[in-house]
Amino acid sequence: MLFPLEQNTPEFAVFTALNGELLYFLEHAIPAGGFNRQSLSDTPLGLACWNNKKVPDGKGLLTWDKFKTLHEALQTEPEALRRRLYETVCDNQNFEELFQQRRHDLLTFMPAPLMEKLQSLCYHLYVGTKGLGDVKAAAGGVDIDIHFTDFKTVNGEVCRACGLEVVAPLRANVPDAQQWRADYDHFLCKSKYPIFAVHPKNLFPICRTCNQDAKKTKDLFFCNTVRQQRFSFYPYTEGASGLVALEIDLDDISPKVRVRLDSEDPVLKSKLDTWNDVFEIKNLVEGRYLPLEHYVSDRIRPRNLLDLQAQVARELNPPSVAALKRTEGVFWDHKLYVALSRINLDLVWSVVEFQEQEHGAPGGEAILAGA
Repeated sequence: MLFPLEQNTPEFAVFTALNGELLYFLEHAIPAGGFNRQSLSDTPLGLACWNNKKVPDGKGLLTWDKFKTLHEALQTEPEALRRRLYETVCDNQNFEELFQQRRHDLLTFMPAPLMEKLQSLCYHLYVGTKGLGDVKAAAGGVDIDIHFTDFKTVNGEVCRACGLEVVAPLRANVPDAQQWRADYDHFLCKSKYPIFAVHPKNLFPICRTCNQDAKKTKDLFFCNTVRQQRFSFYPYTEGASGLVALEIDLDDISPKVRVRLDSEDPVLKSKLDTWNDVFEIKNLVEGRYLPLEHYVSDRIRPRNLLDLQAQVARELNPPSVAALKRTEGVFWDHKLYVALSRINLDLVWSVVEFQEQEHGAPGGEAILAGA
């Protein structure tokens, strides 16, 4: 994470309730016996899950069916395994402690067929159960779209993972409940950590690029390329914003921006490396300023070298907390101005001036005029 989530970040009540229902179910699957109403909690939420079942000739399995399938599979295993599964889920509800321990191998004791049924249930709780009317009503009636609005009210519009994009475009003249909503990222991916598929601390919105393009199913606790454990920032209290800088490489014909992620603390260095690997931070940030002369020409738009120097000096004041929350890229742009202030801008200006002469004004006025 670039910025940690705010301490008063709201949890989605439906996730909290479904996570509790999963714990209840696993505990009550420990004793031998068939699947019955007592397998789910005696609450409106348990009843809502119990009533969501496949109708005759209906397509697909619903929440009741998913619970029943896993229950029956669990009953074919030793009681010791059923108990271990429940205790594993129960003992790892504290996410801050989990991130310190990096328990990437939580479910290695599960046979593959049983693991598939556990994944199927947990995935269905997230995809096919959280939006049911009776489930939402049992959890207080707050819709996920309203929770998304509440999340942005606290944490702002900008993706907390990268700082480069908004979590979702904001449309004028559209009520909050009808705004486009970002996907909720599973910080610990639900394929590798299905027991946290509806854990409220494991789910929050990030931008589409971070979620769908960069992160996907990467494991925060385990590096696939070198097969070893690694540390990761705990998103509710830790972030990389104070540990990053931009530098400008002048060794080439065209100046290039480089991201520096470093710390003398080996644990912090590991967390920075994990963040970079999972979200491709270096590639994305360096790509934002590639080539640098285009960024300077198009975004800073200096009239001459003196104007470029003046604008760089003026932008050295750090952005406000409000600006960081509402405007994408502000954090990194300030880092760029700091890097520009440390070099001789003559070379940068000469490259900008050259590319303007080579690819300059002709045709620009026509574009602006719509011709």
